[in-house]
Amino acid sequence: MQSARIHPNDDMFHGSAEHYASVGTQMADFVSHAAALANARSPNVLELPCGYGRVTRHLVSRFYPQQIHVADIMVPAVDFCVEEFSVNAYSIVDPVYEFKNVPDEFFDVAALGSLITHLSGHNARTVMKHFLQKLKPGGVAVVTTHGERSREILGTVDCYQVGDAARTHLLASYDAGQYGFVNYMPDHSLESKTVDYIGDSYGIALIPHQWVSDVCRENGVEILEYRRGGWDNHQDVFFISRE
Repeated sequence: MQSARIHPNDDMFHGSAEHYASVGTQMADFVSHAAALANARSPNVLELPCGYGRVTRHLVSRFYPQQIHVADIMVPAVDFCVEEFSVNAYSIVDPVYEFKNVPDEFFDVAALGSLITHLSGHNARTVMKHFLQKLKPGGVAVVTTHGERSREILGTVDCYQVGDAARTHLLASYDAGQYGFVNYMPDHSLESKTVDYIGDSYGIALIPHQWVSDVCRENGVEILEYRRGGWDNHQDVFFISRE
């Protein structure tokens, strides 16, 4: 599946096929590691959001496509993944942060790659609550955040194109141990097609480690492993187990 098409609306493709493949492979590595932590040899896997298959194309080379389930609010992206990779799929319906049409307690492994990174604290808490319910007891989730490594990068450059005032707000919130969120600027170019589809609730979050720990405690799950900047030397990675 390495030669599968890249959709023209895929905001995750920035011109480098090598980088696109590297980031997708890394997440597939995390999913494989989570399956090992869950002691699941033939796991049911959830990827949410799937986008246009940057990670999915690598998952289908490691797991049975019929046991891979992808989900996204963007219907064209879901349709593309079904057509291209023959996986199971869910188009997320309202309320979009509760994933009600995705089965609960069904998945051995669930990947939440770069979603709460773009949401307000309220919406991110809702996402985490309902996403973690998708795991079977003993299942393991992969969750990524803009955390320690992202704060380090943002301290040197406006890497998210949010503008000086918003950047200052994000850094000050994070350094005070608080969840920080800002909207993208109107003329930003990052993930523009995604934002056009989803709307202005989508922006940039900077998330302290303690926030993740608190949310895990609230939902009765445990952080097994943490990797600072583990995804693309950028997003922090958490492996979270449901007992």
